Amino acid sequence: MKLLVVSLIVVALLVMAVPIWMAIAFTAEYVLPWALIGLLVWSIYNLSQEPRRRRWNRVTWEPRPAPPPRRAAPVVPPPPPRPRPSPPAELPIDVQVKVEQIRRKVEVLLGYASRFPPFSKDLFLVQQTASEYLPRTIDAYLALPVGDGDRILIGKGKTALQELKEQLDLLDSKLDDIAEDLQRRDVDRLLANRRFLEERFGRVRS
Repeated sequence: MKLLVVSLIVVALLVMAVPIWMAIAFTAEYVLPWALIGLLVWSIYNLSQEPRRRRWNRVTWEPRPAPPPRRAAPVVPPPPPRPRPSPPAELPIDVQVKVEQIRRKVEVLLGYASRFPPFSKDLFLVQQTASEYLPRTIDAYLALPVGDGDRILIGKGKTALQELKEQLDLLDSKLDDIAEDLQRRDVDRLLANRRFLEERFGRVRS
């Protein structure tokens, strides 16, 4: 009787042990590898998130350093006001008329340049009057400050305007002398041609 009871107990234990063993074997073969893989993935994820957490904690809780104080910009004084330019000097009307008269005489004389003798000094003076003498005389007067034309020149007892007029008169009179000399040469040339004709053909009886 006892032997039968023991046999039944052993059979029962074997019957119960087989499913348990099969469950353990199934778990070890199929479930355990996936569980290990999941544990590995979870560990890697935690390790990758740890620097971010530390960095977030450091940004959140660590106090930021105070910015350095700003320096005040240096005060630059405004530039001084520029002096107003004085109005340009102008020639008086009578002087302008005289200047135009000289320029006209120069133009007329240069139109007769071919009638001057070769290397003529008078022709050279006419050309220099147009290009240098007259412009330099005018510029020297206009270079004076405004209002100084009526001041007395030291050592000469006359104003700058009077000196300018005298210099223009000098240029004008020289051009008149050159024109008279040129006309005299033309008359002399005409008289010389008469003497030549009289020598060739004799005197004409009146």
